[in-house]
Amino acid sequence: MAFYRLLAISISVGAVIFSGLLYWYQWSAHALSDAEIDAYLSTIEAQAQSPGGKHDMIALRAFLESDDGRPVYTVNLYKFHDKATYPAGAGFTGTGEQAYDRFSKVMISLMVKRGSHPIYGSSWVDASSDWDRIVVVRYRSRRDLVDLFATDAFADASLHKWASIREHQRMLVQATHIPHGKYLFFILAFLASAAVYI
Repeated sequence: MAFYRLLAISISVGAVIFSGLLYWYQWSAHALSDAEIDAYLSTIEAQAQSPGGKHDMIALRAFLESDDGRPVYTVNLYKFHDKATYPAGAGFTGTGEQAYDRFSKVMISLMVKRGSHPIYGSSWVDASSDWDRIVVVRYRSRRDLVDLFATDAFADASLHKWASIREHQRMLVQATHIPHGKYLFFILAFLASAAVYI
């Protein structure tokens, strides 16, 4: 009897944790209002970090005004400077790739707090390519993306971003994220074992 009670408690705890994580990951925001967009863009425009805040504000506003609350993906292609182009007195040195890695450490922390994360990244590209790295990122919503842009941490980390990048292309897309097959296999195996146990 104690075994079944413990099993029920374990399943309940697992279900609660799973539900919480699922809500965090799939939380759907309501679309940004005009007032919210104005507030976010005012905050971003007021950021005094230099370099930093280098957004195309017209394109960013159009992107936010078409918000539907659903997740959005960015497909990023990067070409790095051989040597990072930090402004004098910045206190940092290294390659462009090293500078970008400093920026990435800040970005990942900011993204995770907002239910967002990279889903693919690689520094290996064919010799015929003009790019050094490709990164695909899932943002839980456009609200989460602009909320990240508006933080002081992002503006400060932009020092490393702009010191690292020689060229950058970004494509914004909305799509269905197809997970790796091994996760589907795990779920199917778990359900099969549970059916046998019951």
